[in-house]
Order: sequence, then structure tokens, then C-alpha cells
Amino acid sequence: MAQDLQILSQRDLLGTARYVGMAGAMTAVGGDPSAVKDNPAALGVYQRLEVSLTLDEEMDRIHQFETPKRITPTNTFTATQASFIYSYVNPAADVVANNFIISYHRLASFNRQYTVGYSDDIASLSDVAALKTQGLAESSLQPEGRWQDTNVGWLSLQAYDTYLINPDPQLPGQWYSVLEPGQTVNTYLNLTETGYVNQYALGWGANYHDRLYWGVTLNMLSLYHNQTARYYESFGDSCGLGNSTYVSHSGVGVNAAFGIIAHPVRWLRLGASFTTPSATTITTTNYGDMSSTLYGVDSLGVARLLGFSSESPQHRSTDRSFVMPLRLSLGLALQLKNYGLLSFQYDYAHQKSIYDVHTLRAGLEGVIVNRFFLNAGYAFESTFKTPEPEQLALNTVRTDAYSQFRNRSHFVTAGFGYRGTHVIVQAAYKLRIQQMDTYAHEFATPYDLRALTHNIVLTLGFHTN
Repeated sequence: MAQDLQILSQRDLLGTARYVGMAGAMTAVGGDPSAVKDNPAALGVYQRLEVSLTLDEEMDRIHQFETPKRITPTNTFTATQASFIYSYVNPAADVVANNFIISYHRLASFNRQYTVGYSDDIASLSDVAALKTQGLAESSLQPEGRWQDTNVGWLSLQAYDTYLINPDPQLPGQWYSVLEPGQTVNTYLNLTETGYVNQYALGWGANYHDRLYWGVTLNMLSLYHNQTARYYESFGDSCGLGNSTYVSHSGVGVNAAFGIIAHPVRWLRLGASFTTPSATTITTTNYGDMSSTLYGVDSLGVARLLGFSSESPQHRSTDRSFVMPLRLSLGLALQLKNYGLLSFQYDYAHQKSIYDVHTLRAGLEGVIVNRFFLNAGYAFESTFKTPEPEQLALNTVRTDAYSQFRNRSHFVTAGFGYRGTHVIVQAAYKLRIQQMDTYAHEFATPYDLRALTHNIVLTLGFHTN
């Protein structure tokens, strides 16, 4: 569950080109539909109707650190933002504007694939299976009703079917791997991910004398993540194993966000927001198969390489106690007279007993000539959780023994735009450099990876005077 939560809780730097170009440092700036998803008070800055749409081309490249020439590309084109903002303005009132928003944002994209390998690892997946089977009688792994036995893990059943684990004839309930002690393996993992986290929001924001802005949004999340992995090992003289798994998560969630922006003097803005934990319902589907090629004696009594296989049934479950992290955002923006602005932001995401994520952002916007502007930004995201391989429960129906840890990330961004009397055209570029550790199983040496993600973003919009 911790591994699933870390994946589904990811948030990427996605949104309008202006937002991306400033590395998302807009909690204290406002006036942008993507800033509203971080701080609903950003909606209070508006004093006009506006509609916008953002298109995003993402190019993902995974590098295995041990073998820099191993690069796996993935390209994705999608709409990452769409919004409609209506503003009711009354200059004579204390509350100058009441604004409303309907919006869609893609918060995370999971589309990537990569292939990695490692030579002479000291542990095999069969060692994991042997450990998970300790204490079980061989009769527990026999065919009748075994997949429905809640005391037996499916990895044990598949390893037993394929002769990757064997019982100790002298010690009942004790199991050992088919590999000899100290025997090394060559590993190969191909992993493909697809999916997204989308947010649909309704919000209200207000403006008090152009000095204080506040807002609130009600957000619905749509989550989908599909992961297919094919893992292979070779050992000994032409022996090996294969483990293919399919895991899919889908669900919905809901949260609320509250924010405020203070504009005490002309050159300074301060912003803060809080997003409640998201209550979600997640349905998980999984199944897999295992195969092996081992030396054995055939029906004619001849010793030769034999092939074995085992396929699990499909399992489907719904978890109604899945809670996504709460989020806090603090920002400060400095108005540089009529030349632009400089903005800083700190974001904090907290999931009790699992992990904390801290993000620092800085963004700069400069006016070239009237209505034309340039953006630049940098962000650093750090996950304060020690990367450790996930451990399968002894009796789990899951056989996806691998685990991924998306560690610290660096974002470098740049953009430009035109905001005319009625037309908005913005473009931006984002580079994300992300460190990743992937474990084939809980005893494996991790694959040290770097993910380079390039995004080209285009925003088109219309607004009234």
C-alpha cells in the first residue's frame, strides 16, 4: 500500500505555460488558472471573464546510471489544463470582485517505460519466494482451492509450480531456492506505466479593496495507474526464470482547498493555502504468470532443460480507506515596479507515517514591451523517505515484487507570452531531472536511474476587457 500511495500521490509541474514557465511559483501571484489549483485565492485577483486551454507534449527519457547508453524514450501529447472563469465586479463595494471557476487540471502523468539490467546480482526472486513460503506445509501449495487460501501468498504458489522453490525433506515447513548458495544471477526488467491523476474543480474567490484576496475550491480527483512488468533472470548453464505482472489502480477522490493572498503594499504579496487530505476509493486489479527453465529428468529418464509455468487468476479488490496527503503552500512575490516580478514558494505534502515531500520554487517574470513577457523558474523537490524495497506480505495475492522510488527532482523552466486586449498566447519549456531507484525485488541491488523529462507547453486563451 505504501508503494501504491507514493505513486498515486505524485504531483508534477503541469499547467498553463505561464505557470510552468515560472516553475509553479505563483501562490502569492494569482491571476492564473493553474495558480488557483495551488492557492484558491489566486482566483480573487481576476476582474474579467477568461477561458483557456493548455496543450502539452511530454518527452520522457530514462537513463540507467550504470549503463548510460541504455535510454528508453516515451512521448505523450495531451491537454493538461482547461478553465472557465467568470468575474462579477463592483468597484463601489468593499468586496470589489466575486469570481467563480470551473476547471480541469492534469496533476500527474504516469506515461513512461524503461528497460534495465544488472549483472551478477547476489539474490534471486526465488530467494524471496522461499522466504515467503517458510513455515508452510507442502500440502498447502497443492492445487485444490490453493488460490483462495488466505494463508498462502500467490508468489509462493507460482514458485512452487515452476520448481523454483523446493521443500526440505528433513525439515517440514522449510523451503529453499533452486539456486545454490552464493550463486549469482543476471537480471533484466522491462516496466511500462500508463495513467494520470486529473482534478476537476469548482471554486469561488473574492477581492477586498485590492488588498486582500481569498478563495475556496472543491476538487474531485480521477486516478488511474496501470503498470506492466516483465522480469527475467538467467543463472547457471542456460537456466532462468521469468515473472510477468499486471497491476491496475483506478478510483476517485475528493478534497477541499482554502487560500489567502495579502497585498499590504504595492511591491509585496504574501500567499498561503491549505488542501485537505483526499478521501479516495481505489480499485486494484492484479494478476501475473511465472515461468522457469531448469535442468530436470523428463518422462523418458533423460536429464535435460525443462520448461515450467504458472498463471494466477485475476484478483480485484476495492480499498475504501485510502487517504491522499494534505498539502500546504506558502509564497512571497516582489513587484519589480513595471518591469516584472520575482516570486518564491514553499510546498509541503504530508502523509502520516509514510513520507513528507518538500518543494522549493522560484520564478521570475519580466516585461519585454507592453503585453509581451518572459518567464524563467527553478524548483527542487525532495522526498524525505529512505529508499527501501517494498516487502510483499506473506499471504498477499500481489506478485509484483518490484518497487520504485522517485527521489529528488530538479525543474528548470523558461517561457514567453503575449496577453493582448482579448487574446492570450503563451509557450513554455520544462526540464525535469529526477533520480529514481528501482528494485526488482526486496533482496535485489537497486537499478540507479535518471529520468529526463522534457515538456513543451502551449496555452491559448480569451478574456474580456
